[in-house]
Amino acid sequence: MRFSIMLRERITKIYSYRGNLWKIAFSRVKAKYSNAFLGVFWAVVNPLLLMLVITFVFTFIFKAEIKNFPLFVLAGIIPWMFFSSSLFDAAGSIINQRGLLQQFNIPKEIFPISVVLANFLEFIAGFCTLYFVFLFFNFKIISLVPFLFIVLFLHFLFICGISLMLSVLNVVYRDITHFLGVMLMLWFWITPIFYSSEMLPEQLRWVISINPMSCYIQYYRDVIFNGNLPSISIFAGTFLWAIVSLILGFKVFSYFEKELFKKL
Repeated sequence: MRFSIMLRERITKIYSYRGNLWKIAFSRVKAKYSNAFLGVFWAVVNPLLLMLVITFVFTFIFKAEIKNFPLFVLAGIIPWMFFSSSLFDAAGSIINQRGLLQQFNIPKEIFPISVVLANFLEFIAGFCTLYFVFLFFNFKIISLVPFLFIVLFLHFLFICGISLMLSVLNVVYRDITHFLGVMLMLWFWITPIFYSSEMLPEQLRWVISINPMSCYIQYYRDVIFNGNLPSISIFAGTFLWAIVSLILGFKVFSYFEKELFKKL
């Protein structure tokens, strides 16, 4: 009961600072692409380039036998890039904004969440553009757009929760940044981005079942690649992981929050 009250108060306070949240997020996006020739179009180019590399390796070298394999990979690589780039940026979000923390009395959660929001804006820009490619190959997916909004929202919440944990833990334990790269590389390979769970041996499928990103990747793939409604288990998984991540994120953040000014 006590934690639920604290959680409600924190969320309410963050909402009251939503103007600052959006301002910081937009400034991050603007700064990131200010001197880039392609600007925000890199949000489209990067997943396309990565898709081409993976497609070449698994089509011409490993002989993957999946119809429309480039689109199959693209449906997984776009949400993965949103996830991984958000965690990388969020891990250093509080350390990089120590000056603002010391000058202004604003909720500290604003910084990691603004990082996720900035990456979400980039993700949406790239995703909306690439969505028309999927629409060209399977027009019936347009009827599933409402279900797409659901996974976008749940995916955002899931990433916010992990980002809150990483941002505060990285202040207390500076090894987090070094560990994160290895963790994400391992996480990438055990996530069904360029393969389906059916392609794995039966004894290894438990790895997919305990991997929260598997639910999100499968949800996106069902809606924009397969043109199907996600199964009840997939929908339940994305919902539960989002709630668990958000609760743990705020819990860990509030626990270590008092240590921030001692460590910064």
